[in-house]
Amino acid sequence: MELPANGDLDDSPARLAALAEDAVRALALRTSGPVDGDVLASPGEMYEVLGSMKLLVDHLARCVPELATWLEQCLWCGRVGGRDPEVYGATAESIFEVTSALARAHRLGVGLSRELQTAQAASTDLVVSE
Repeated sequence: MELPANGDLDDSPARLAALAEDAVRALALRTSGPVDGDVLASPGEMYEVLGSMKLLVDHLARCVPELATWLEQCLWCGRVGGRDPEVYGATAESIFEVTSALARAHRLGVGLSRELQTAQAASTDLVVSE
């Protein structure tokens, strides 16, 4: 997947997330071939894929707390919720649920990154034996 030149890129967070989703879907389709198929060129390519996936997860995990912070700031400055106490209370509760889920996602992302790093390190022996 190729990205347009910087000047042509719609770099809104929603568009960037959609591009990332497209790339990950393409990777999933590419790696879900038959066992005897040509999924990867070599163990070395698997090592590279694992490294890139680890970095992808690292970057995702880094974004998640920022989303929660942005949402909380929107609540505090009045961009969401409004002044009606009932609406504000319901909005604050929703934001709490979202930020709690994002905190769990962050922890899971950090764990996934660690496991991908472990898998990549373990695959080093396969690369050497090529």
